[in-house]
Amino acid sequence: MVVGALAFSGLRPWMTKSDPPEKRAQLLLAEMTQFEKLHLFAGNNTMAPYVGAVTGNDRLGIPALTLNDGPQGFRDNDKHPGTSTQMPSGLSVGATWDPAMAELWGKTMAEEFLGKGSNVQLGPGLCVARVPYNGRNFEYVSGEDPFLGFVIGGASINGIQGAGVIANAKHWVNNNQETNRTTQSADVDERTQFEIYYPPFEGAIKAKVGSVMCSYNKIRSKWSCENPETLKRDLKERLGFDGWVMSDWGATHSASINAGLDQEMPGGSKMTGIPDDQGICRHELCTAIQNGSVTNATIDDSALRILTPMFRMGLFDRKPSGSISANVTSPEHTAAARKIASASMVLLKNEGATLPLAGSSINVAVIGSQAAVPVTGGGGSGSVAPAYVAAPLDSIRRKLESAGCGSAASCGEPEYPNYDISGHDLMEPPLQVDNASACCAACGSHAGCVAYSFATGGTSCWLKSSASSRSAATGRTSGLARKGCPAYNDGKDVSSAAATAAEADVAIIFASTKSGEGQDRTSLQLMEGWNAKGPPDDDALITTVAAACNKSGTRVIVVAVSPGAILTPWRDSVHSIIAAFMPGQEYGNAIVDLLWGTTPPTARLPMTFPAHENQWKFGTSQWPGIQDHSNYTEGLLVGYRYYDALKLQPAFPFGHGLSFTSFSYSNLHVSTSGVTFTLTNTGDRDGTEVPQLYLSFPAVAGEPPMQLKGFQQISLSKGSSATVSLPLDERAISIYDVGIHAWKVQPGTFQANVGASSRDIRLTGSFDVH
Repeated sequence: MVVGALAFSGLRPWMTKSDPPEKRAQLLLAEMTQFEKLHLFAGNNTMAPYVGAVTGNDRLGIPALTLNDGPQGFRDNDKHPGTSTQMPSGLSVGATWDPAMAELWGKTMAEEFLGKGSNVQLGPGLCVARVPYNGRNFEYVSGEDPFLGFVIGGASINGIQGAGVIANAKHWVNNNQETNRTTQSADVDERTQFEIYYPPFEGAIKAKVGSVMCSYNKIRSKWSCENPETLKRDLKERLGFDGWVMSDWGATHSASINAGLDQEMPGGSKMTGIPDDQGICRHELCTAIQNGSVTNATIDDSALRILTPMFRMGLFDRKPSGSISANVTSPEHTAAARKIASASMVLLKNEGATLPLAGSSINVAVIGSQAAVPVTGGGGSGSVAPAYVAAPLDSIRRKLESAGCGSAASCGEPEYPNYDISGHDLMEPPLQVDNASACCAACGSHAGCVAYSFATGGTSCWLKSSASSRSAATGRTSGLARKGCPAYNDGKDVSSAAATAAEADVAIIFASTKSGEGQDRTSLQLMEGWNAKGPPDDDALITTVAAACNKSGTRVIVVAVSPGAILTPWRDSVHSIIAAFMPGQEYGNAIVDLLWGTTPPTARLPMTFPAHENQWKFGTSQWPGIQDHSNYTEGLLVGYRYYDALKLQPAFPFGHGLSFTSFSYSNLHVSTSGVTFTLTNTGDRDGTEVPQLYLSFPAVAGEPPMQLKGFQQISLSKGSSATVSLPLDERAISIYDVGIHAWKVQPGTFQANVGASSRDIRLTGSFDVH
């Protein structure tokens, strides 16, 4: 451990728990040497496999900081895979439109971070989805709307920090694309910054977030991590952030403490302020301190910004616990992952009340390899290697077979080379058979067997009573021996898949596309189905299968996993569509809950689904940019604001999402303080609606046609009503005035638009601001 030449022998007044964190931090700072303060500014990776750390201080009792990825759960994919829960992604949580669900998400992840010995979670991601192709959109809770990000981001931070882990809001700021992310300059004007890109971080600040991570890109030609306008002036002074700013890994280009950076993470040594053993300064910060360009007041400010959140989160008041090697999964966390996943899946279409499915007597066909081996998360620092993935095919089979569906055993569908299925063995020692097919047959003839594992190249055959825990294992082949339902076709042969689907009452097609850190998507198509003998993409598979099913009378349901917006060129030829985003390890169980109505749909789109590629009409200068400059010339017209301003019809609008019942809106009352109205469940099922309030400003304000200013989830039993109130404050009726560099209330007539989405407005009213 660091630090100082002498042990501290006096009382430690900063350890009085009843004192406020700010006072405790000041008391501790007064006892610190400059060496000890500077030690806080240079992160390291000496406590691997945590991705970053600041070693502690025994003399003063300062605990170590142990930082880890990431925004979808604890990432340790190489050393200890399968020991943490792969939660739904940030964008999935944005799709819940539910602060309580976001708080549960944050709390569940933070509990696992503590169990792993980490006290700083590098998440949540908050950036607004300016570019639908952005490879990291799946990480960000905001979708395409700043107010949605303000609410959901703040709630997720409450969950993380409520459990005692310091949250890290990222990436500050304009980290809106991965193409040229380490060289690109985001050229965005001041008003657009404050109205579109800053509000999610304001929500984090309101939640007292402990830390913020600056990004790789430049903003108006200045690196994010050394930008005095966006860091020191905007984030700290104008927005009032009182925590610390850390760099992204390798994102520093100078010792920029005067610009607002407080801590450098591994990949650079600019913020090392300590001379070497000979007293020679070999790093920029050390030199700047010696020549007086960095003052003691600046050093103290950065040190306080790090220490204060540590006191707030109780790091000084509990002994370090947890271990990087611990398995922190639990039934409670699995249940939370399943609950959040179900709540994040958006029912986009439900023609003829195809959903929910009725009972288990229907003849179901499951189509697409994504049903058996699905994508459930994105790549990069937001990835998590789960202990298992609940595949939709397995979950649907369990659902149907629990009611005795089928009788004949079926082997080899699907078969998983180099995978094992853990769980209770029905027979010990294992059976001795010649091959995997014989092992499957043995499973099919055993009343309690649903899955098997076979030792490749040997004769051992294990029979399993569960198939819920599948993991990679060289030298094993596992598979399912089921009772003949549902029919399954992986879609590699499109004609065969279409024939299988057309014989069923209902065909459920599973499709996906994915993305990750470091690269933007090249298309919004569903691309995961590509293979040498099959369709070029899952869109083609859906189109072909839907055509066959329309001839046979089979109802078609499409479930699509994606890291953001997708194209749906087949939407008019299918009956139901579910946007699953990145659902995490409980995908299969969660989708079964939704398909059969155990959990009613409540999610709403956090971003617009366009009718075709580049419907938002970005030019090259906007994305990916020209000569490393991306010009934000669209200004305030981001996402649905652009569609509204140009009167474009998307495939599915922002805020859209269906229920299994219907709702009516009535009795609107409008004032400057908000709106009230009556919401009634007019259908024959209980359900949840998400009423949304959009404001239209006076024309002279120069705002987009409508912008989200309020929403609330309301659950109602069939036939019941409730009075709903969506409040407004001064900020809601203000614009950012660049002349005074502050928010200013706009006089004139405002229109309040209340409805079920940005394009499904049910009630309108107006009020005047004087």
